[in-house]
Amino acid sequence: MIIDNENNVDPTVQTIIEMFPEDFLRSTARETGIVKRERKIDVVILFWVTTLGFGVRFLSTIRGLKRKYEEKAKTTLSISSFHDRFTPEMVDFLRKCVLHAIEFQAQQTGRVLDDKLKRF
Repeated sequence: MIIDNENNVDPTVQTIIEMFPEDFLRSTARETGIVKRERKIDVVILFWVTTLGFGVRFLSTIRGLKRKYEEKAKTTLSISSFHDRFTPEMVDFLRKCVLHAIEFQAQQTGRVLDDKLKRF
């Protein structure tokens, strides 16, 4: 893994951060209805914890995600208030984020495919 010495940020992580600016996440959250008003749950932190914290050998339970959210947001939540965020609106929000990522990648110029992928 190559780290940007100036900012100590992995270039892959930096690209992902650029792909999902805070304004995009907040406006998409309002548009999809996942956020009706800003309260204890910050949708930006929820997005990053959910997308980067879930997977093989990462946080594999809702409770694990909740603990990571509390750590990053420096707050405490009841399990029910966190669990209640995983709704059809959350699915719609994440779906729009995936579509945004695909569009973002399609607009990137100068991407060279690995030799294994050139056949496609």
